[in-house]
Amino acid sequence: DEESDENDILLSLSFNQDGGCLAVGTASGFRICNVHPFHETFRRVFSAGDGTTAGAGGGGIGRVEMLYRTNLLALVGGGPSPRYPPNRVLVYDDHLSRAIGELSFRQRVLNVKLRRDRICVALRDRVYVYNFADLRLLDTIHTCENGLGLLDISTDAAGGGMGVASGGGGMMATGGGMVLACPSVSRGQVRVELYGLRKSVNKWKKRKSYNNIWKLFVRCQMVKTSFFFP
Repeated sequence: DEESDENDILLSLSFNQDGGCLAVGTASGFRICNVHPFHETFRRVFSAGDGTTAGAGGGGIGRVEMLYRTNLLALVGGGPSPRYPPNRVLVYDDHLSRAIGELSFRQRVLNVKLRRDRICVALRDRVYVYNFADLRLLDTIHTCENGLGLLDISTDAAGGGMGVASGGGGMMATGGGMVLACPSVSRGQVRVELYGLRKSVNKWKKRKSYNNIWKLFVRCQMVKTSFFFP
């Protein structure tokens, strides 16, 4: 109702992979809205003490990421009374109204990105890449201090395998052609991982704020050249 909306606190906003839905994290839960036409599809309000996850507190969801229009979402606790500890990512099945998977870290989770085959998590100084099906760790990418949790990945490419090969600094996906962009270990540089080519494009220099250029990497499917940001 309008009264509860006025008393709620907005914590996060994110579009799903095709831009057709908007996910909203609040201090009491989360809401999903259709974009065209714009209307609220559903909301989930969590009460304090009714969680099934150890450490569950209030209802705050600091980050909610959809997987297209499926019933699966990634949730991270946040706000003054977080639903889940802020160092965990919960894979939440809305049909079952419960978490079906969990990733736990020693640092606060700053960002989460989903696609059908991967879960990518940004912490303060690193990014983790997991296989979605079994939450197996595939890659670890070290970054500079990334307090904003800057991270983006390409949406699912048509076709592509799901294989994994070991090489370089760790396990890297060989199929699907995922492209991942995040800060490099050197401040002021961006690292782009081309998983389909088993290649890292390291490091695109720039002199301006990350916020001024980050959207250039959003939804990229393949990167073949480098750019210099004046």
